Amino acid sequence: MDKKKDSVTIVLETLGGCIKEGDAFDWDWDFYFADSKTYAYGFRDDTLLLTRIYEPDPYEVDQERYEESFIFVGGTSGKLDGIWKNTQCRYREDKMYCMNDGYDQYFKFDGDRVEYRIADREGYDYMQTVFVDQLFDFLGDGGSIQLETPYYYSDTKYEQEKYGISILDKTDSTMKFTYADWTFDLSVDYARYKDSLSVTLRSGDVSCVGTVRETTLPEMCSDGNADYLYKSSSGAFTYRRMNSREFEACIDGILGREQNE
Repeated sequence: MDKKKDSVTIVLETLGGCIKEGDAFDWDWDFYFADSKTYAYGFRDDTLLLTRIYEPDPYEVDQERYEESFIFVGGTSGKLDGIWKNTQCRYREDKMYCMNDGYDQYFKFDGDRVEYRIADREGYDYMQTVFVDQLFDFLGDGGSIQLETPYYYSDTKYEQEKYGISILDKTDSTMKFTYADWTFDLSVDYARYKDSLSVTLRSGDVSCVGTVRETTLPEMCSDGNADYLYKSSSGAFTYRRMNSREFEACIDGILGREQNE
């Protein structure tokens, strides 16, 4: 494999966006943003490797320059054109590191065009994630819960053992467990990556519902949604709303404690 032989520049384009002029928000159909990244590419057996050099931020300390190769499968070895799936694994200085997050990414190379697709992973275990880890930690020590984290894999056994939590039953999207004198039922009711998420934690007759909504739809670009519009790296604004604090307050109510400020 000669990773230095060929290179490919991937340009992901944004057409149309939510723009703020003065204090007013409006959808601009002529907005355009292009995010460009260049990779060396090569093949190792039946995998495609897209390689880049990570340059450390000059304003940050304890960072090093390193080479990183992202591993793709599904296409034809020796031929860039085709549909390639990101394995969530990468080589960093010849050592392999893998993630197990809840979405799949695909690149379709076709001549001078690249089509990018992202989809929720089938059979993903939402109960083995950063969200559950944070929930267990919140029950024990307070803190905070980031409601977008059910998509990110984590080993939750440490927090489970630390706080004396016992798991009674579990599927990929539900869990029954005990903490102190309480029995809880947790469920991920709806999840669509980069769109919407709904989770429920029940104990007795109390249900705490956490929701996330994230979108770039034109109809959400309005002054009435100003509190939920956040500027993205493209310069356009994205609608993002979640009720983390309300979700935490509901859990505190079950436990009979005051909410942390």
